Amino acid sequence: MTVDHSRFFWRPTGAPTASSRTDDIWFLDENVGWAVNSNGQILKTEDGGENWIQQAHFSRAYLRCVAFANARVGWVGTLTPPDRLFRTRDGGTNWEPVTNLPNGPPPRICGLSVVDEVTVYASGTNYPNEHAAILKTEDGGESWTTIDMAQHAALLVDVYFKSRDEGWVVGGEDVVKHPNRPPQRDDVIPTVLHTTDGGRTWTNVVGEPDLRRRFPRGEWGWKIQVLDQSTMFVSLENLRDGAILRSDNGGLTWQRLLVNDRQRNGNLEGIGFLDRERGWVGGWGDLDFRGGFTSTTADRGANWDNANEVGFRLNRFRFIGNPVRTAYASGDTIYKFTDQPAPAFAAAAEKAPLVLEAQRDVTLEVDVPEGTPELLVDVWERFGRHVRSIAAETHPAPGRRPLRWDFKDMAGDDVPVGPYIVRITVNGQSESRLIQRVDRDPTSPS
Repeated sequence: MTVDHSRFFWRPTGAPTASSRTDDIWFLDENVGWAVNSNGQILKTEDGGENWIQQAHFSRAYLRCVAFANARVGWVGTLTPPDRLFRTRDGGTNWEPVTNLPNGPPPRICGLSVVDEVTVYASGTNYPNEHAAILKTEDGGESWTTIDMAQHAALLVDVYFKSRDEGWVVGGEDVVKHPNRPPQRDDVIPTVLHTTDGGRTWTNVVGEPDLRRRFPRGEWGWKIQVLDQSTMFVSLENLRDGAILRSDNGGLTWQRLLVNDRQRNGNLEGIGFLDRERGWVGGWGDLDFRGGFTSTTADRGANWDNANEVGFRLNRFRFIGNPVRTAYASGDTIYKFTDQPAPAFAAAAEKAPLVLEAQRDVTLEVDVPEGTPELLVDVWERFGRHVRSIAAETHPAPGRRPLRWDFKDMAGDDVPVGPYIVRITVNGQSESRLIQRVDRDPTSPS
């Protein structure tokens, strides 16, 4: 069977636009899939993305990843301890927190690999000053073990196992090893760790000296795609640059390829190759998190061009079929690679609002309907660590009101310059916004 992909194109599905981002998606087949987003929602589609229903809403958790073993058994990882992992046994109708985790689990779950109904791996954390580890179950979650990865990595993000024993996890290793402080993001370079014995031993397959010299400090692995038995890709998170890793011999050796498109795409996260020649990368786009750019290659990653029509702020690609019959990508909304036009009733997705910039404080207007049982306003920093609760009111007064954040964290200290996700929850529904604290008044002349 062959598929003529020349007639395929990317278009939005009927998924809602997440004001910050839809972090992850998982599809069983062309029609049935799930998504998690920055509004705390778990969404499901059964018709190829034309319609989505909300299965769950977690107003105080930041959901990062999702994966299923079959139509009924699935898992969601979060960046919000202690409920860092949830499980469903009925296709997502009900979700329960996993409460039987062992000592020393990753503080935050950034990646999930569900091998089958009984074998699951979960990786984290994406913070170099927290301990990196992997959770593993071999009995469907009835018991778990922790694989301590501190000797191999300072941070871990994505994980993929092709069998119960063989897999890879990507992240960053600390090459500074400062004696007087914990590692920071600028201290790490990429690491891709491979195991063939279920995580008992690991090999850094990008540890060859000539390749390591090509890695700038402040770069780490984000997402991994295993295309086939030979070809693998890893997106490299780097706030100032754009690059990927590619292997054509099953992960034995790798090369670092620059993303050299005209828009200077960087700060990359999502990566997806349709075949060995053609692929896409996307993410935040630039240091200021404004661009949300996507780039494409047709020559194995040697050269890239702008492809912003594909999607905005992309973080995950999923491909269905061999050869590929359709594909999905998650960003500000969920996109589909198909030769079928969008349904007439499906509204075109709008890009997430531009980043709101401020220097000293920021004020958001909130409408509180009569009879609202709870108003919650929470702030997360860009990688998903909870920064502060601005409001947590039961039976709040109705009406339109301003909510001010003075750029202080829970301890009352000023937060650093950079992007933050503010989530407002009213009547059990959430909306998130990306707020950028800048070091000068954005209204003043440059």
